[in-house]
Amino acid sequence: MAKKKAEKKPENRFQSVITIDNYNHRNYKFEDSKVSSIRKLQFKRQNYFVSFVANKDLIIAPVSVSRSIEDEDLEGALEDKAYDELGLDAATEYIIKYREFFGEGDGRNFQLFIMEKEKYNELYSDIRNTLKYVDLIVPAPLLYQSLYDNNILEKKKVHCFLYFAEYDTTLTFYQDGEYLYSKSINYSLKQIYDRYCEIVGKSVDEKQFFRIFQKEGVKTTHLEFQQNLIKLFNEIFITINDIVIYTKRAYKVDVIDQMFIGSELGPISGADEYAQNYLGLYSIPMTFDFKIESDEWYIDQMHYMMNLSAQTYWDEPERFVNFSLYPRPPIFVKRASGQFIISLILALLAASAYPLFFLGSSYAIDMKNKQLREEQQRVSAIATRYRRILAQKLKEIKRLSDKRALLKVTYEGKEKTLVSVYNKKVNYNLKSNQLAAFAKNFKKYGVHSNKMVSINDTYYLSLISNSDENVTELIKDITKNYSKDIKMINIDEISQDSNSSLYQGVLKVELK
Repeated sequence: MAKKKAEKKPENRFQSVITIDNYNHRNYKFEDSKVSSIRKLQFKRQNYFVSFVANKDLIIAPVSVSRSIEDEDLEGALEDKAYDELGLDAATEYIIKYREFFGEGDGRNFQLFIMEKEKYNELYSDIRNTLKYVDLIVPAPLLYQSLYDNNILEKKKVHCFLYFAEYDTTLTFYQDGEYLYSKSINYSLKQIYDRYCEIVGKSVDEKQFFRIFQKEGVKTTHLEFQQNLIKLFNEIFITINDIVIYTKRAYKVDVIDQMFIGSELGPISGADEYAQNYLGLYSIPMTFDFKIESDEWYIDQMHYMMNLSAQTYWDEPERFVNFSLYPRPPIFVKRASGQFIISLILALLAASAYPLFFLGSSYAIDMKNKQLREEQQRVSAIATRYRRILAQKLKEIKRLSDKRALLKVTYEGKEKTLVSVYNKKVNYNLKSNQLAAFAKNFKKYGVHSNKMVSINDTYYLSLISNSDENVTELIKDITKNYSKDIKMINIDEISQDSNSSLYQGVLKVELK
């Protein structure tokens, strides 16, 4: 494969690839199998510039259109679908990109990638002021495609990529080497820090927090930091588990073969155990061997994948979704202006021999331009009429949606009441039975309890043990055996008595 690309030599036009992360303002230069950081971007014609759009700034959705739609009408049909089915705001300007994929049904299936024009300008206006061109801007979830194109990952599998960044944390799924689904969660690195401060009830030093998190991850030796971080990652992986369940059901995925977990800071120590315990997925750190030399101990994997994507784009641009509104113009002979100049020169050379032919060609061009202007006016009038109709339809959809929402609230309230009554009558568990079950668990692991109390659906179990391992195994056993019934387990009040070296406290178990 590499040999075939070398024969084409498309990269001879460019000396290096410049990868741009405009969220964290980190840029790298890839040249001759080496990578180095760049402090300040500068335009050089021999450099190829690549960036990406984060998942959080995109609307990504599949749509289907009739096969009877002609290719020249396809873009308009997909735009109409986007407004009709995705509820886009008619007053907002969007950039809509798409690519076709094989799917079910009789129609043609497309994946839409949509970004608000205002967000786009905010993100890339500074780059535009610095650089003449940005050759390729890829949606972040599609960067993983480069791993399959370059045989770094096996295609005939289902993979899940969990990546933490300061601006966004995204879960991305690929099946058989093709993009399947992606979802951002509200636990970016910045949000993780803010949530940690909420849990501890005070502001902590942000630099120290990320220094410990980067170096030791969830398995830090700082006891207080570890306890609160464990609680935080419990929340994170509960959210991730919901997304995994949805993806498997919605896309009919039986098994996820492997999960990769990484971050812009590097591998997160201890995260693999959460993937195994909460998701039942085999997980490894997201650190791929790109065979590129670097002086830094870790470089954000997004930059490596941007570099690979650029090299594939040179050969197969039609496979890519490119959000760049500032593309590099084609070489002179392929530009419209270049072709015009060349044609003009040839016409001047032939003018002395073929004056009538030249005049006839000029007249034909004028007639063609006039025809195109008239066609443009007609199409613009049709487009204005349809936009007005679309705005009216969107208002009607909003009115019906609001009405549906009110009815849904009423229905859900009645449903919850009926479910609650049913559960009380049919599924009610005697608290005495539950307490007896907990007592057996205590005895099994040699943990003593001098008091067990239940208040509503919450049990307070006072425990004493001479071994933290016994307490840990007890909690794991309770979590495993009653996972379907337990809403939350709180171990905050369990600690070691400095005088007696015993572990004692209250285990709080809240049932669903």
